[in-house]
This record gives sequence, structure tokens and C-alpha cells, in this order.
Amino acid sequence: MSPLARYPFATATKGLADDWRALLEAPAARLDPAYLAGLEAQDWLPGPGYLLAALRHVPLASVRAVLVGESPYPRKESAIGEAFNDGAVGDLWSPAGLSKPVNRATSMRNIMKMLLVAEGLISPEARAAEIAALDLAALGFVPTMAALFDRIRQEGILCINAIPVLTASKSRDAKAWEGFMDAFLAGLHRARPEAKLLLFGNFAMKLADLPGAAGFPVLTAEHPYNIGFINDRNVQDYFRPLRLLRAGGGSAGR
Repeated sequence: MSPLARYPFATATKGLADDWRALLEAPAARLDPAYLAGLEAQDWLPGPGYLLAALRHVPLASVRAVLVGESPYPRKESAIGEAFNDGAVGDLWSPAGLSKPVNRATSMRNIMKMLLVAEGLISPEARAAEIAALDLAALGFVPTMAALFDRIRQEGILCINAIPVLTASKSRDAKAWEGFMDAFLAGLHRARPEAKLLLFGNFAMKLADLPGAAGFPVLTAEHPYNIGFINDRNVQDYFRPLRLLRAGGGSAGR
């Protein structure tokens, strides 16, 4: 029986493109059946319907980079199977600057500020008033979280988590999914050898040591939850030409 027929992959891969399904066969086989049985007996995030949802949004042949976070958001309404994409956030902006939901989502807030700093639109220490003064219409900024992630996908950036599930024990989950991530990265490198790994946070950075990550160009950074992420020059340099906040795009729009 194919490992993709087991829980939770039967649901997670339903309707997934054939090339992604083929790539997932070996990683899914690396997961301990006893661990999967334990998952089936409890509630976990993001749940089978959203597990690996990021693969539905970016065709394998279009992957240029893999942005890896740590684990799903600890809130059901936020965890939708794509790293850093918060399902509870709609509008990105408000008359006061960033919207309240963005400001409450610390990692997303710092990512937004990093993108603004990278383009030289605000100072690294910017307060809300400086962001509120931006002419969003003239800049052509995307209005919503959904539109921002459409831009991210247009650039071929696949957003996944180093630990695809969140239960009561992150360390146990990290160990259980290590083999999966090793085989996933190995398969991805065979399919997209020119892709780059963007590893944000301690759990994500550990993936660079897996055999499957060999050969990938790698950019590492502290987790965006930390304010120092905003001023990471290497991160800024990578994202600056992409102009992800602009509906007209960067590399995809040229």
C-alpha cells in the first residue's frame, strides 16, 4: 500500500498534482506508523485538510525557493498549512499603519516591516505613524494577506514548516518528522536543483544539516518573531528585488 494512502496523507494529498504526490511517496514512508496512529487519536494543527496545503499553491516546476518556518500557528483559525500565512488576518493595513491583526501576529508584523525597510520606505525603528504616512495606492501595495501570499507564490516561493504539525510536544514532533523532511528536501533538490532554502528560526536552520539538504544554496536567519529579523541585511537583500508588497511584483513582474 502506498504510504500516501495512510492517515493523514490520504486527506492531505487529495487533489494534489501528480508530481508532488510522486515526490511525497518516499518522505511519507519515513514516518513511524505508531506516531501517525497517535496523531489520529488526538487533535493537532493544522489538521489533515491543511497538512501540506502549501504544495497546492506552487507547482513543483515553479519552485525557486523554499521558505521554511518552524511549526504551525497555535490557533486553529490561523494555521492553514502555509508557513507564516495567518488565516486570521485579512487586511494588512489600517489608517494607523499596519492593521490590528497584523500587529498582533508578531512574526507577520516583523516580516512586513522587514519588507518595508528593505525597500527604504521606512526606518528600521519606524513607529506606526511612519507606516501610516505611506501612500499605499501610489506604491501599489497589496491590500490583504491573501494578496500578499499570491505575490509570494508568483515568485515561486514555497512556504512550509520544518515541523508540519503542532501537538503538545514540539520536540517530539520535530524528531518524528525529521526523516520526512530529509527525504522531502532530497526529492525537491532532484526536481529543482537551482532552488534556494530560506531557513528562519532554530528548528528550520537544523534542516541545513540533513543529508537531503546537501547542494541547496541556504540563507538562514533568526525567526521573524524576533525584532532583530527586521534588520537582517542578508534577508533584506534577498527580498528587496522581489518587491513582494507591490501588486505589480518584482522579478515576476519584470
